[in-house]
Amino acid sequence: MFKIYTKHTASVGETVFEHFKFAIGVAKDMFISSVLLVVHGCTGGLFVMPDRYNVCSMAERMCEARDDRLSKQEDNE
Repeated sequence: MFKIYTKHTASVGETVFEHFKFAIGVAKDMFISSVLLVVHGCTGGLFVMPDRYNVCSMAERMCEARDDRLSKQEDNE
């Protein structure tokens, strides 16, 4: 099981710890975004979502992180 996991982290150019840190960061942002979306849904126009936690911003940050990983892999080759 661990070998499958290390194979995945190696394929994305990260150590197990780096991948864990990235995944925890994404999970934290998604959790905060979920709570804020519930508040927004309950209050309507009274509460506007902060840009950092809207879906588009989170998707862009994840794509940027992927691009950073890919460029780091290319630099190491």
